[in-house]
Amino acid sequence: MIAALWRPLWLALAMLTTLPVPRAHDPDPDVIGRAPLTYPLVGLLLGVLLIGASWALFDLPPLAGAAIVLTLWTLLTGALHLDGLADCADELLGGHADPQQRRAIMRDPHVGSAAVVALLLVTIGKFAGLAATLDHGNLLPLLLAPVLARGAALALMCALPYASPGGMAEAITAQLPRQAGWLVVALVAGIALFAAPSALVIAALLAWLIGRGALRRLGGASGDVYGAAIELIETAVLLTMALPAGE
Repeated sequence: MIAALWRPLWLALAMLTTLPVPRAHDPDPDVIGRAPLTYPLVGLLLGVLLIGASWALFDLPPLAGAAIVLTLWTLLTGALHLDGLADCADELLGGHADPQQRRAIMRDPHVGSAAVVALLLVTIGKFAGLAATLDHGNLLPLLLAPVLARGAALALMCALPYASPGGMAEAITAQLPRQAGWLVVALVAGIALFAAPSALVIAALLAWLIGRGALRRLGGASGDVYGAAIELIETAVLLTMALPAGE
């Protein structure tokens, strides 16, 4: 049982973070398919690391602490999800192209003005949410934001067809046991419902909107869509829980 969980988690950490874990060569297809089931655990580990860093920075002013924690957060994920957000932003404002042309826009390595604006707004939003979190002293948002965001990404993987042939996540979604995926999503949602209902509502609403938009414009999801969802939901959860009613 432990090995069945550990190997997919190890692979997920190697894919989603810059933590020094060894990358398996030609992992078993079953391990590849079960890796997304551990995405919320990856978020949990990131949250624990961010909380640890925040505790160490409590003597700093909230703005300074937020800048350091945000930098650490970005380094831990290697800006992987920010890249997905940038690609999706360029596609969203890429004109009235058909789904095939939109997918080509997302694969274009060049960054457009829409991507720059999206990255700037999300960075500002996440920084503001972190500053408010450190100012309040309640660090629960640092745990819930990465967990809920990766739970939402798993939900999108279970709910939508994969629409980017040859993409990095194609093999993962093809092997994903969706019934088990929905059970993990339900578990994450149940915990969040108890801990922060408002954050759960915002995360679920954003995941639904992102999924609906991806299905309409691309015919399904892709690795970039999952990354954009993670960044947007992390930011939204932080800002929601920064409000007095969100605590």
